[in-house]
Amino acid sequence: MALVNKPKTGMHKYTDKELVKIVTVEVHKFEPEQVKAAERELAKRKISKLKMAELVKAATLDNSAALNIQSYVTTTGIRFVNFIIDFFAFVILAILGSLLLDSIFSTSDTQLLLTTGYGLIFVIFMLYYGVSEFVFQKTLGKYFTKTKVVTNEGEKPGIITILIRTLCRLIPFDRLSFLIFKKGFHDKLSETQVIKDA
Repeated sequence: MALVNKPKTGMHKYTDKELVKIVTVEVHKFEPEQVKAAERELAKRKISKLKMAELVKAATLDNSAALNIQSYVTTTGIRFVNFIIDFFAFVILAILGSLLLDSIFSTSDTQLLLTTGYGLIFVIFMLYYGVSEFVFQKTLGKYFTKTKVVTNEGEKPGIITILIRTLCRLIPFDRLSFLIFKKGFHDKLSETQVIKDA
């Protein structure tokens, strides 16, 4: 069985709540000997029955919240529609930006023109995806498909998370990664996901 959660060096380093999760709602993520070690550590701590009941309830609620988020995760088809809409929106913005650059920037230096053009396209890319997802949690595509970007915990992503997410979109074959994995590169590396906007 592949280990999903990497254990800390010893069970004594886990909190009571983490240990309870290991022996209850996350038992399937750990090897049997790790579960037994967690049970032994809990027994050593002599936690009262009342406290144990509170910990089990908290672990169950945390797990229910995570499962609830997963039920809202969008399908690959919706992600593809988002991509198509966002691609065309970005192309239109890039063309408008190029026309604006052409009207205000005159030079015969081809290298300078190319560098400036690529720079402008990069800025438009960062603004389109980064600003729209940071401020609104959605791009134009997500607006039409009624979806939004959230952290893996279901929260609104911070600026660093969105910056990582946006930069990861530049990874070659990022768009194709959704056809291979449930989460694409820019979701996985930024620890975000796209869910239905209820």
